[in-house]
Amino acid sequence: MKNFIVRTLSGLAFTVLVIGAILYGPVTFAVVFGTIMTIAVYEFLNITLGKEFSKVNMAAKACTIVAALSLFINVFLISAYGYEPLYLLFTVLPIIGIFISNMYVKGYNVHNTVETEEGIKRVPNGYEMFPFSLTALVYIALPFSLFSLVLYDKTGVYNGNLLLSMMVLLWCTDVGAYLLGSTLGQMNNHRLFLSISPKKSWEGFFGGLILAVAGAVALRYLGLLDLSLCDAIVLGIIICIFGVVGDLVESQLKRNFGVKDSGSIMPGHGGILDRFDSVISSAPFVLLMFDLSGIIKLF
Repeated sequence: MKNFIVRTLSGLAFTVLVIGAILYGPVTFAVVFGTIMTIAVYEFLNITLGKEFSKVNMAAKACTIVAALSLFINVFLISAYGYEPLYLLFTVLPIIGIFISNMYVKGYNVHNTVETEEGIKRVPNGYEMFPFSLTALVYIALPFSLFSLVLYDKTGVYNGNLLLSMMVLLWCTDVGAYLLGSTLGQMNNHRLFLSISPKKSWEGFFGGLILAVAGAVALRYLGLLDLSLCDAIVLGIIICIFGVVGDLVESQLKRNFGVKDSGSIMPGHGGILDRFDSVISSAPFVLLMFDLSGIIKLF
């Protein structure tokens, strides 16, 4: 019961923070989401590169985080204040720093393991640091940066309802998946991907799909989404499918590296990456959907 209360309270606090950041204004959004992205990138690097405090390891992490922040801030400035896209070139500098720091990693361990007093531990090497750092930028920093483009409608007016609607539909997917998955899914034992996530079921997937579509249609009739009925249904389907894919990708990542949660910053939930895995995977496709439907103008 205590864990349930802690999980509920931390979830509510985080939800209020996200909603407030989106609705209050662009600067608040940039500060809060930039911080969230930084934590998510750091969690990803801890999973893939380990938590060792070696100079090379920390240098690679620092350069990756700087590159992620550079990408996020520059896309935000381009979207919000009309800065020249040329400023994105500044992101290249910390990426070069990542490459240079990896040059100082000596040796190559095929199995990436070392025997210690505590047992066999995994260690990173220069051959994998650079790819994982770049993956963090593409997998996490890029989708977070794309959120800035959803904040403004086709007339250039700030409209937090678009990003908020996306978040609401992802939450609908989670709720629907939980309701049907914990009932019918447990009874019928139809597993979605047993080898990746034993608890996920097809019943949960369709529960999430139904509630996501219903939520998209409801948001349309409430005036929060300027979409046709058909587009609203398609949006719900896109968010559900790619949200589930993102969840499975992160589950596979953690399983490969023997990690249960990406972090512990959210009591009862795990890390930031555990909460945003669905968001970052669906963001590019939602953005494309909004552009094709005429809500926003990307190019």
